[in-house]
Amino acid sequence: MIRTAKFIFCDNEHGTGDMTYPDILGDVEVLRQHLIDSPTLAQIRKDAKKNGWSRHQSADYCPMCTEGGI
Repeated sequence: MIRTAKFIFCDNEHGTGDMTYPDILGDVEVLRQHLIDSPTLAQIRKDAKKNGWSRHQSADYCPMCTEGGI
């Protein structure tokens, strides 16, 4: 079985993968569940917004960068 998954990466200095949505760093269970659920990009964006992520001019920003006024 082949699975694909979509993730949002912060477009600020965290764009190297330090900040992702969903947050998969250090939690294999979150990654496994994300692969099983296979949410659409629209659903990921909706959930990310609920969790403090923002989008501005085609760029995604983590909650830390969003609080900074981006």
